[in-house]
Amino acid sequence: MRIFRSTKFAVACAAMLLATPFASAITIQITITNNAPIGSVYLTPVWLGVHDGSFDSYDNGVAASAGIEAIAEDGNVAPLSNQFDAAGRVQGVAGGAPIAPGQTVTLTLDVANDGSNNYLSYASMILPSNDYFVANGNPLAHSIESVLNGSATELSFTIGAPGSILDAGTEINDFLTSAGNGLFGFPGGQGGPNQGADENGVITNVLGNDPFSDFLNLPPGFNASLFNFNDDFWVSGIATITVTAVPVPAALPLFAGALGLLGFMRRRVQA
Repeated sequence: MRIFRSTKFAVACAAMLLATPFASAITIQITITNNAPIGSVYLTPVWLGVHDGSFDSYDNGVAASAGIEAIAEDGNVAPLSNQFDAAGRVQGVAGGAPIAPGQTVTLTLDVANDGSNNYLSYASMILPSNDYFVANGNPLAHSIESVLNGSATELSFTIGAPGSILDAGTEINDFLTSAGNGLFGFPGGQGGPNQGADENGVITNVLGNDPFSDFLNLPPGFNASLFNFNDDFWVSGIATITVTAVPVPAALPLFAGALGLLGFMRRRVQA
């Protein structure tokens, strides 16, 4: 009788473990590589969010939201994270410090494979600058559905191709209050948030062969060619984002444990 009861208990526990919806959850790894040449632009830690295609982070020709302004001026992800936060949405930050040219950082996320996490959005500040940034304004621009459903093991896309770097229009471009100056040995620079003069403009693309030509107080010896991310040399974009499915689902140990428990109890009964 004791063995029978134990077997019933084991079967019930195994059934609960097997009922765990591991098939609807998947772990993905997002890798960001800064493609800039050595001595050129850095990226602030990259905010990443997955959603159902309904999150619109910005629109060209429109004043930046508080979330985009914080990213573009200070590399601060908190306001955008709060703006993004909603049921079913998953987000995180890749990198714990400015991402240097040639450097790669990663972020791992557990996401639902139910259509609620099929699209990826990102945002990061360009250093040095007052309010240059990269982000995808089109929420449907980057589908990761093929990785989630297993039809592709990974997918990659570039960000910051020539002409696609953005100026938030929130702060006047001035190297005296530019963020990231210390990374390059430039004088002056931002010593805290919101130190530049307000521009009260709108989001526009950074165009022209010298993206820093309109900055006030350019430092002596500034090599504009190193920072010309609108040149054809940057055809691969400032960075590459790669999304990969992690091979072993997080719930697989539960599945194996359930099968092992059933096998153990079956052997006890037979004995």
